[in-house]
Amino acid sequence: MGDSKKYIVHVFTGVVLNQDLSGQYVPRAESLPHVWRTGKHTKGQFKKIGQIFITETGQAVAVIGIEKLKFSQRHDYVPLQRWTNLYIEPEKLQLWA
Repeated sequence: MGDSKKYIVHVFTGVVLNQDLSGQYVPRAESLPHVWRTGKHTKGQFKKIGQIFITETGQAVAVIGIEKLKFSQRHDYVPLQRWTNLYIEPEKLQLWA
């Protein structure tokens, strides 16, 4: 496989979210940070910490960290499905930051 098939891969540390009764996203109280990666078919773009993405299982996750990942290590992480244009307030993420 040539380099033409490679793409830039990042891993994102995130906290799983729930929606409260008013529809606002809030971190799950018992949630521990987990890691997902961008994939070849990930839709949308990462813009900043606090951005919400959707996993392949439909969970909403807020980003609390980002790192570059070697292309050869990408299969060690679950890919995320798509980015949203939604963000969570930084103060709601302080416990995990």
